[in-house]
Amino acid sequence: MITSLKAMERTDCAKRIRKQGYVPCSIYGPGVERNIDIQIEEKELNRFLKDHFIGSKTKVKINDSELSCVIKNIERDPIIKNPIHIEFYASSEDRLVKVKVPLKFKGKEYLLKNNLVLNINRNEIVIQGILKDLPEYIEVDVSLMKEGSTLVMGDIVLPEGIKLLSRQNEVVVRVAQAVHESEAEIAG
Repeated sequence: MITSLKAMERTDCAKRIRKQGYVPCSIYGPGVERNIDIQIEEKELNRFLKDHFIGSKTKVKINDSELSCVIKNIERDPIIKNPIHIEFYASSEDRLVKVKVPLKFKGKEYLLKNNLVLNINRNEIVIQGILKDLPEYIEVDVSLMKEGSTLVMGDIVLPEGIKLLSRQNEVVVRVAQAVHESEAEIAG
């Protein structure tokens, strides 16, 4: 899912831009000759960020040019959580890119049916691949996991052409027996 964002080059300071209803952003990387400071309308960006996150691919339109980018960082206001600055990494579609993407766990409901809980240690994975082949997220099936089992980064099946950059032995999830309040009170 690639979505285009319309942007304008920015000349004013970030504080003034925010007061005008825009979010200051930066574009850098091998896909641009120089770093570009841009601004994107806040309403459009908020709609975009409902379905996109760090590691998402997008096209950024500036004047007559369109750049293939990956969201590298989203800085948010600590209180109201609105984006206050975004970094885009520009690259060509056929160039290798290193990116952090979210992990989505499917099959958690099967664990719950068996009175098991999934303890998530890591919900992101660092991968490398050609920009056009990068997934928006990596789906991990946990439905067949048993009590006491763990899943490490090296166990995750990646799409063809995608390389794992996270540590192979880094624990992603552990499965444990669910403890109910009454049992916890008896044990305590």
